[in-house]
Amino acid sequence: MPENSIPKEAAYQIINDELMLDGNPRLNLASFVTTWMEPECDKLIMASVNKNYVDMDEYPVTTELQAFLYFLFN
Repeated sequence: MPENSIPKEAAYQIINDELMLDGNPRLNLASFVTTWMEPECDKLIMASVNKNYVDMDEYPVTTELQAFLYFLFN
């Protein structure tokens, strides 16, 4: 680990600028990818991004939702 660090805003800007060099997912119509989602989906993803899905005992509702979606789409 480096002894010194850069401000979090600078780190964000550097990474964000690099990510802008990636292709635009909305323009990728040649493959089966999600190019757009409802804002509610983004909120659900952000609300659950910090969960450890391997720990099923700690997150029983998430485990139930996973099983429900598995049977819904399989």
